[in-house]
Amino acid sequence: MLDEHDRALANASSRGRQGLEHSGDENYDQEEELDGQVGSKHSQRSRSSSPSSKRHKFSESLYAWKIQEKIAPTPLSPNLERTWIMVQNYTADLKHAVWSLQSAGSLPPFPKSEWKHVLSGTAVNLDAVFSGLFSTLADDKTTTTVGDFDLSVIGSKPSKVVQTHGDWTIAWNSTSAAILCAFPHRAYELQQYSEYILQFFGALPHSHTKVINLDKAIRRYTGEVKHIELSEVGRFRHLEARYLQEDGAGNYAGARKEKDPTKSSRRSNKVCRQWNNGVCKRRASECRFRHLCAICRGNHPSSECTKKD
Repeated sequence: MLDEHDRALANASSRGRQGLEHSGDENYDQEEELDGQVGSKHSQRSRSSSPSSKRHKFSESLYAWKIQEKIAPTPLSPNLERTWIMVQNYTADLKHAVWSLQSAGSLPPFPKSEWKHVLSGTAVNLDAVFSGLFSTLADDKTTTTVGDFDLSVIGSKPSKVVQTHGDWTIAWNSTSAAILCAFPHRAYELQQYSEYILQFFGALPHSHTKVINLDKAIRRYTGEVKHIELSEVGRFRHLEARYLQEDGAGNYAGARKEKDPTKSSRRSNKVCRQWNNGVCKRRASECRFRHLCAICRGNHPSSECTKKD
C-alpha cells in the first residue's frame, strides 16, 4: 500500500510538470495573438487564462490521514461509528442541515448559534445555552456570505454564566435535548455522562467551578479526538487530576492569581502619622504605613528625632 502511494505521488508530480509546460505554451500563443490590442484587455485575458485561476482537482487517496486509516484504522464502538456517520452527513452541507433543522416542528428551545456545534459533534457553549434560556431578546447573530465563506458576528457575549450545580443542570438538560434531536441513539451515553458529572458536584459542594471546568475540558476533548464517547469516563482520569486537584495544572493559574495581594493591602511608602504620635497599636509588619520618623525617616518616632528644629 505504501509503494502504491509513492508511485501515485510520482505520477501526480509528473502530470503536474506536464500541465505547467502545456499551459505555458498556451499562454505564449495567446500573447502572440493579443499583440497589438489594448493593454488593459490583454492583461484581462491573460489573467483569465492563467492556470492559477482554475480549480485544481484533488484526490482523497493521496491524503496522508486516509492512508493511515487504511493501514491502522481507529476502532470505534457501534454507537460512536453511527454518530460520526451522521456527523459526516450533516457537515457535508452544514448550512442546509441547520436550515432543515430549524424548519422542523418539534424543535427544542436552543440558541441558533449552538446548533452548528451540535451537528458537527463539537463542544457546545453551556454559557450561551444558559444565557439564551433566560433571554427575552431574539438571537442577534448576523451572517454574511462572502464568496465561499460565511462571516458571522454575534452582538454580545453571554449575559449569564454557568457558576453552580443548578446552573449546569439547567443548561445541560437543554443541551442533551438538542443533541438527542440530531442523534437519538446517544440517550444512554448522555445519561451516563450526566451521572458522572453530578457525582463530582455532590463530592465537592464548595468547588463547583472546578467541576464546571472539568466538564468543559471533557466535552472539548471528546469533540476533538473523535473516537471517545462521553460515557467512557475512564478515559478522563488525566483531566480529573488537572481540574479537580488543588495542585492541578487547570487550577494553578487561578490559585496563583488569588494569592496576589490586592491593591488595598499593599504597603504604602508613606510614614504612619499615628505611630509618630504614639497611638498606632499595629506592629510594623502589620501596619499599611511605615513606622518611620516623619522628619528624617529614621527608626524612631518624630518626638525623639534629633534633627527637628
